[in-house]
Amino acid sequence: NKDYTLFSWAAQEGLNPIAVEKVDGIYVYDKDGTKYIDFSSQLMNVNIGHNHPKIKEAIKAQLDDVSYVFPGMATEARGALGKKLAEISPGKLTKSFFTTGGADAIENAIKIARLFTGKQKIITRYRSYHGSTYGAISAGGDPRKHPVSKDSMPGIVHVEDPYCYRCPWGEEKNTCKKLCLDHVERVIQFEGPDNIAAILMEGESGSSGCIKYPAGYWKGIKALADKYGLLTISDEVMSGFGRCGDWFAIQNHGVTPDIIVSAKGLSSGYIPLGAVTVSEEISNFFNKRPLPIGLTYSAHALACAAGLACI
Repeated sequence: NKDYTLFSWAAQEGLNPIAVEKVDGIYVYDKDGTKYIDFSSQLMNVNIGHNHPKIKEAIKAQLDDVSYVFPGMATEARGALGKKLAEISPGKLTKSFFTTGGADAIENAIKIARLFTGKQKIITRYRSYHGSTYGAISAGGDPRKHPVSKDSMPGIVHVEDPYCYRCPWGEEKNTCKKLCLDHVERVIQFEGPDNIAAILMEGESGSSGCIKYPAGYWKGIKALADKYGLLTISDEVMSGFGRCGDWFAIQNHGVTPDIIVSAKGLSSGYIPLGAVTVSEEISNFFNKRPLPIGLTYSAHALACAAGLACI
């Protein structure tokens, strides 16, 4: 592994990765027989645990029928997973575009928002993480992006976080006047609502610090988006599929976004899979307009079968 592969987010010299031989449930076993409890669920994505028999059975059954066809074709697994996502998503989020993971789902959500609105700018939080491809890493605020920041995707506007523990505006919880929402509104006004396509935020903060949203924050963001004619995109890549209790974290806030981005727990990592689930209004927009997005492995039959079994 060290001689012939590269490991992410690390200098390669001196790495000592666990050499995994098998996994089961919450456990990972190395080649020396040492047993580890997987407290992080790998990259916070194995929501259903390792080696689950129902997921394996679904993948094996799909492999006997259709393992892969090009994404312009229809499969049973693709349609069934799309229907299931429509059933569990809030409001009228009825159609999904399938990707290979969270980062390319974010990329395509941004494309769709820009195409639908005809506007360019995307508002995101400074302390956020949306993936490591160029568009996704530009949208996030994780400091690991700084070595490549000079090549950032244009059109991203960052706002301060509603960080109650260390409020940027020096407020205490008992005296909070929601200045964090006033700040976002000022940024919208400064940048020009006619230039802004969407507000993109995590359903709940993940690896960017687990900064808990104050009560009413997501509702306030949605109200601002509605006031100024902007879309809302909830990044549920980490916070979705039971991580925060409900199917999607944003449901705990009583908000229905225009787009939900998911991955990780969608298939619990058994096969790489992500999804961009959009409202009926957005999907109808492309009924007579070409949808200029595509991936060779979009709606991969094995991945869709894994995702459906997972749910």
